[in-house]
Amino acid sequence: MADPRNESPLFDTDAILRKAYFGVWLLSLVFAGFAIWGIVRYPHWSWTLPVVAAAVALAANHRLRNASRRGETVLLAVVTLVFVVGSGVMLDVALRLARA
Repeated sequence: MADPRNESPLFDTDAILRKAYFGVWLLSLVFAGFAIWGIVRYPHWSWTLPVVAAAVALAANHRLRNASRRGETVLLAVVTLVFVVGSGVMLDVALRLARA
């Protein structure tokens, strides 16, 4: 059995993973930017949830770039997707709560 520390990351060989990485990176930054804009425009505690979700998505996405096993890649991809979608949904919830 090969040493997992010597395996190259799947990011280096999978073009779809590279495109998904960039897309998630961009979406997370956009969602975090909208949440920060919301904090300035409509101050409310609910804006922290999208910012935290976007930060977790960025962290999982960065870890996904260095993953070398398929199982780890799938798990991190699912976590990343859940937190990106959660960030987008929480932006809508935060906007509704802040405007109310």
